[in-house]
Amino acid sequence: MANEKKVTPNPSKNPWLELLEDLWTNKILVVVYVFCFAVLGAFVAQWTRPVYEASALLQVKSKTSSLTAMLGDVGSLLGVGGGSSDTEIQLMQSRRVLDELIDSLGLQNDAWPMGVLDRLLHREGRIDIRYLKLPNFAVLDPDRYKQPWFLVVDDSVSFTLLDDLHKKVLSCSPGKLCSVPYMGDTAAIQVSLMKATQGQKFKVTQKMMIKAVNKIVKNLSISEVGKKTGILNVSYQCQYPDKAVIVVDSLTSIYLRLNEEFGSSDMKSTLALLEAQLPVARKTLDSLMLSLNEYREKIGSADIAAETKITLESQVRLQQQIIQLEQMREEKARLFDVSHPQIVTMDKQIASLKRELARAGSQTKKLPETQQKILAMTTEAQYAQTIYSDLLKRVEQLRLLVASSSESAQIIDSAIANPEPVKPKKKMIFLAFIFAGFCVAFGFISLRKKMKGVSDPFLVSKTTGVSVYSLISKGEAESEEGLQTLQLSLELESFGKNRVLCVSGLLPGVGCSFVANRLARSLAMSGKKVLLVDADLQNGNLGSLFGMNGSEGLVEVLAGKTSIQSAIHASKTPNLDVLLSGNHLMCSEGVFGAEKFTNFVKLVRDGYDFVILDTPALGVRRDASLISRVSDEVLLVLEYGRHSLESIQEGIALLPKMPGPAKVIAFNKCVFLSDKKVFRRSQT
Repeated sequence: MANEKKVTPNPSKNPWLELLEDLWTNKILVVVYVFCFAVLGAFVAQWTRPVYEASALLQVKSKTSSLTAMLGDVGSLLGVGGGSSDTEIQLMQSRRVLDELIDSLGLQNDAWPMGVLDRLLHREGRIDIRYLKLPNFAVLDPDRYKQPWFLVVDDSVSFTLLDDLHKKVLSCSPGKLCSVPYMGDTAAIQVSLMKATQGQKFKVTQKMMIKAVNKIVKNLSISEVGKKTGILNVSYQCQYPDKAVIVVDSLTSIYLRLNEEFGSSDMKSTLALLEAQLPVARKTLDSLMLSLNEYREKIGSADIAAETKITLESQVRLQQQIIQLEQMREEKARLFDVSHPQIVTMDKQIASLKRELARAGSQTKKLPETQQKILAMTTEAQYAQTIYSDLLKRVEQLRLLVASSSESAQIIDSAIANPEPVKPKKKMIFLAFIFAGFCVAFGFISLRKKMKGVSDPFLVSKTTGVSVYSLISKGEAESEEGLQTLQLSLELESFGKNRVLCVSGLLPGVGCSFVANRLARSLAMSGKKVLLVDADLQNGNLGSLFGMNGSEGLVEVLAGKTSIQSAIHASKTPNLDVLLSGNHLMCSEGVFGAEKFTNFVKLVRDGYDFVILDTPALGVRRDASLISRVSDEVLLVLEYGRHSLESIQEGIALLPKMPGPAKVIAFNKCVFLSDKKVFRRSQT
């Protein structure tokens, strides 16, 4: 049993089976985590306020193409042609609309109910503040800046407003606007709705307008139903369904009114300007026509000659063409530079028409004087007639446009609230917390397993090739069974031979001295002659376990200052002698590597059945590695669940290779119900 086993590769385990094994092993921990998270999830689901949604449908009408064609240039100048649904959505979410909505409903004023139990049982009550005027904080102390005020319900028809110092400011009733002077300023409040029990207390705050707008935008949703349908769905989420309906109705009403104002304001101003010019143009036309008729009666001519008529028609036609080209040039000049080919061409055409008009004017000088005057007066009258007709046409077009703009949007379905809350989804919250509890439990188990280290002795033996002789339970009384198993294993392999046993640990604090002491006592009580040597020359304190305080020990023996017989002390346990470390040294590696220590081991071996050397931990100094070279066997003490498999392999690698001392392992401080439980788990 003392010979080392051949290292065999650790067969790979199915990770899913290993996962199920870990979960089943820690099933109580998993159940506790899942239960705690389920309770937390139920609390969160119950604590979260329900949110209701109200929605309405709007139809946004665009200006028809026929109206655009009818308006002609006026329509292009006024932007007639219809806007997209995205434009209307942005208009509905603009500050211009939302500011008016917030002011009209007092949405920047909040009254938060206080009381955890009332919140949990959903009986916290409700206060809607229509108007709130708090004092200017500049008149208050800096410590009171932005501190909330409080509202206490006196009874079903009255309440009391308290300041941030919980002092009474005023008493009022719902529906009334109450105000009082306060520190050189005014405090006023108007509660539009109060549903609360007597004595309930609310925290009163007033948000900045920008924060109130952001909150509205966050809970407001506007989208087009389908593609290019012009049907908008307006929905708003709120804790109270009736309040959500009021918000949607108010929002749509404000939007429709402002949309009408925005759509017709420019047209109305243009229409007013044209209507003011219409009487002037009519008066001018009537005056010119009257003068023409009077002149004709004076000269006794009811008509003009054919030649004069042809000249008149030519001049009127040229003037109309010049006016049309000049209007087109003005429109192009808004888009292009004066050097653009289109504008240059129009300038040439206008110049050509003006030259032709000038030639037509020179021909009129050849007519008789009476015909020249009739031609001039007729030309002016017809020009005034053209201006008046065009002006009258534009006025009629604008009147039609203004009338149609008022119907650019309309409500199809008024706001209505869903009787069921849209959130929270309590079942989803509950299941999510359960799943989170399972994940946290699994993560904790995996982390603890990784940090705890290896606790499977069979895995250690299979991986390192070193035999595990014993599992020593935690506690002095519980350790007897494991120590007896260790003693029996050592006695069987040392039958008929004297043995030098080096006892070391992987790290300090694993119980190396405890195992060496108890093992030595157990062997001595079984009839074996045992020498226990404290080989920790720097921090050895084995004497305290036996009540010995000798100044002479192993250091003095190796130094030749005392003999082995005088340094060894007999303990109270029969057959057990103890050799203390003696005076402590700063460095002891050179001592154990010297020939004096080898000779010392040879001398004491012959006088005892077992020589047990209690050495420092392998992870601290090389003493144990040097001492093991003159030992028959190395007992490596490991703490159950403390070391990783890699650190155990590194510690064993510090010991001499074969041929050399045999290596065995003892697990100390084991925590389990029985050895059978560990065996069953390891074999799974």
